[in-house]
Amino acid sequence: MYMDVPSKTSVNLKKLRITLSMGGLLILSFIGIDLLLLPEVLHQAYYISRLGMQFPFLLTLYLLTFLSNYNALHKHVLWLGVLGITYANFWLLVQCWTQAGLVFAWEGTLLYGLFGMFILRINFIYSLMYAVLSLVGFAWIIIHYPMYGELGSIKFGFLLCGFAVSLVGVKQIESGFKRFQQVNKKLLYLNQIDPLTELYNRGAMEQNFQRMLSIAARTNTRISVFIVDLDNFKDFNDGYGHLRGDDVIQLQAQILRQIFNRETDMVARFGGEEFVVVSLGNTTAESEAQAARVLAAWQQNNVAHGKGKGQRIVSCSIGLINTEVNKSTEKERLFEMADSALYEAKKRGRARYVSAISCELAPA
Repeated sequence: MYMDVPSKTSVNLKKLRITLSMGGLLILSFIGIDLLLLPEVLHQAYYISRLGMQFPFLLTLYLLTFLSNYNALHKHVLWLGVLGITYANFWLLVQCWTQAGLVFAWEGTLLYGLFGMFILRINFIYSLMYAVLSLVGFAWIIIHYPMYGELGSIKFGFLLCGFAVSLVGVKQIESGFKRFQQVNKKLLYLNQIDPLTELYNRGAMEQNFQRMLSIAARTNTRISVFIVDLDNFKDFNDGYGHLRGDDVIQLQAQILRQIFNRETDMVARFGGEEFVVVSLGNTTAESEAQAARVLAAWQQNNVAHGKGKGQRIVSCSIGLINTEVNKSTEKERLFEMADSALYEAKKRGRARYVSAISCELAPA
């Protein structure tokens, strides 16, 4: 089992819907003021632009957030929606000029862009595409409709500079957020991983143990719990030193990783010289065979011990339980039975495994 560190951030749909609703309210709030300033001949075009184009674009974006696969669509539809709203405003600029010779405020184009880039958080690539297409649309208006006269190029330059500054800001925010995610991912990793063995630590083990237990109960899958303890490790540590002791702990971790290497296996350092393995989908015989392989690996490595009460070579003892579970099964009970089996293995002379079958200790 590998670390479950999020690789990408899900969209906060509730926050997005509130933001889109605020955008819709802003559009509606300007209607009364704009109509007071516009001649009556332009009222119909204004209603078409605001209520027939811009508001439906926002409403469509809002409704799309209720799709089950919206997260996959988010970055694509958001910038297109804002671009549609911008072009609806371009259409109104043209109508005001052609129908009444009126120069309608073009600054809304920049406001739409700022709203999309900084409030809706459109990413840099799509913000760049939005800016380019908005500039193309505005340039087309300036070329074909001389509503700004000699000031057209100045207004285009102002819009260009506004978008350029905005894009720099978006890029900086995006880069900072990515750095934050990387640091957060690293901190999450360090919080769940034992630094010496690079296995799960105790806290992460307990969280994942509960999740695996729930999966086993829901899918009627057998679960195995192994508690692995290095024999007479304190004597080894005292006799050979802590650096050699660390080497032995790392070797134990390596052995367990090699044997329990499926996605449905979790290996953790419980503390000191004790390790825990939780595995799904094995029979009792298969779990016992895995325990035997761990013991055999120590025989093959042939690491000298002989200190204190230690045997000739380093070994470990294993207590395990393999059982079916249900929703009422508690992980503490499974751990207790595996721990009792480990105690029995120690009692019988160490360097062996004992299996607790159906929550009863197997006979000697």
